[in-house]
Amino acid sequence: MNIKPIRLKSLLFWVGTSLLAGGVSALLGGSMDKYQNLTRPPLSPPSILFPIVWGILYLLIGIGAYILSGEKNRLSETALKFYWAQLILNSLWSLIFWRLEAFTFAAIWLALIIFLTAVLLFLSSKINKKAFYCFLPYLLWLCFALYLNIGIAVLN
Repeated sequence: MNIKPIRLKSLLFWVGTSLLAGGVSALLGGSMDKYQNLTRPPLSPPSILFPIVWGILYLLIGIGAYILSGEKNRLSETALKFYWAQLILNSLWSLIFWRLEAFTFAAIWLALIIFLTAVLLFLSSKINKKAFYCFLPYLLWLCFALYLNIGIAVLN
């Protein structure tokens, strides 16, 4: 088994930028107090769950990006472009959904993030299975978030 040494500065960069994107998203979105006043679809989790889940997901996708960054080839470079694209769009989703309350547009935006993340997942499956498994929970949560987003758009 070939175990690569941990590149600490690189790991901190990728995890740090991922968590920073999450922080920017939270700042752009503002308070989740509005969540309690929305009519929500079935299976809607309590608001306390969101920062916990997102914190774990941002940590995982940062680790996934770190793994991809260690693979020096064209495919990993392409995958990292999809990583950055989905991360930037994800950071802006909170602004669209929470601040602008453009629920339908936010659902369309989220569908685009899901598409970019699915491509990222596909590419990472060809590059490094560990990266793939880091991104998989994120894609699953995004799909659940789309269900919630559409439900809120329809019910409100």
